[in-house]
Amino acid sequence: MDEVKEGWVFVDMPGEASPVLAARLVIDGGVGRFVYGKTYLARSDAFPLDPINLPLSTSTQTINGNDGVPAVLLDAGPDNWGKRLMRVLHSRQPANKLEELLATRGTGVGAIRVSMSRSKPKPAQGFQPLSELENIGESVQRVLDSNEVIPEEVLRQLEPGSSMGGARPKSVVQDDDGVVWIAKFTRPDDLFDQSRAEQLCYLMMRECGIETAETRLTRIAGRSVLLVKRFDITVKGRRHFISAHALKYQPRVRQADFNLVYSYPALADLIWKLSDVPEAGNAELFSRMVFNVLVGNTDDHLRNHGFLKNLNNHQYRLSPAYDVVPQPTNQGQQAIALGAFGRGSSVESCRQCGRYFGLDEHATNSTIERLQQVVAGWERFAEAVELSDVDRRILRPVFGVKKTGRQVT
Repeated sequence: MDEVKEGWVFVDMPGEASPVLAARLVIDGGVGRFVYGKTYLARSDAFPLDPINLPLSTSTQTINGNDGVPAVLLDAGPDNWGKRLMRVLHSRQPANKLEELLATRGTGVGAIRVSMSRSKPKPAQGFQPLSELENIGESVQRVLDSNEVIPEEVLRQLEPGSSMGGARPKSVVQDDDGVVWIAKFTRPDDLFDQSRAEQLCYLMMRECGIETAETRLTRIAGRSVLLVKRFDITVKGRRHFISAHALKYQPRVRQADFNLVYSYPALADLIWKLSDVPEAGNAELFSRMVFNVLVGNTDDHLRNHGFLKNLNNHQYRLSPAYDVVPQPTNQGQQAIALGAFGRGSSVESCRQCGRYFGLDEHATNSTIERLQQVVAGWERFAEAVELSDVDRRILRPVFGVKKTGRQVT
């Protein structure tokens, strides 16, 4: 089979029973040519799939990097776990990023679907019932131990494009009420119970007034599983999602970009440009930045920050927080810069850049103090999630006030 070099881009839109054809993508020599359809542009509710990099236009737009695929489309593609599943599920591996995207069959995050047909995308793969969680967990374990031959009926329980970023073993399930959840499984070689630690962080974030995805802890076969509600799927249909990585994507990165482009102040600038409630959005982002520092979540890269398009207009708001987990073996630097002082995990660096988020000195300091007080009481939340004594000893040095080397204990 020849390498796929053309795809048709569809988007789920409010009030439409079927996905709407929005654009065509053709790839030649690793360079993409993206053009919106005339019928789509004529719609009163047409919106740019990427408000920064793909404005509405009748002109063909050139896409460099990512094998010629716009970064916003890749948000709907497989994460690292999904790519691992592809290696197990398919005898023929995707030859490029467009083929990876096609292999997800509409199970990825957000409202975008890509098809080889211009008439309609393939029907989205149905989600496994929550009642099958234990069997799915066994299937996930077989993939982790993928030196064995995996039966076809087991493979059908797993889909490669099921969730937002990361390498955590996961699947997507649907409960009896039709609510869709990401089931995140633990691994035998985890240093600590990551499902309980992640839930611990969400409980503290909610106490801090930070919006998070809805979550539930459960247990199968003696192992913890965290269920995270898909915030992009609602009773009104799918919501358009775009990651900060897609909005800030550039094919070539300079050293200076690590403090400028890939930074919390740069995310704040996006909120000022795109949001209908920028003041509230930036106060929220500032709280998330401080919280990540306090709990040692250094995996706060741009794919772990996202935006949801409003249903009634073309503006955006921060998505609920997701993938917040302490990283005890990777401390000292955040994945993106806190401001002019770089990526160092310091509350003082946070304090110095409050103005980028529209906060005066009083609001900056009161926010930091409020979050510090919550995190200082982390043991109470550890009790709530039944975190083991061993895991508490592992995480205790992580939680605290990163300021002058002193930590809350």
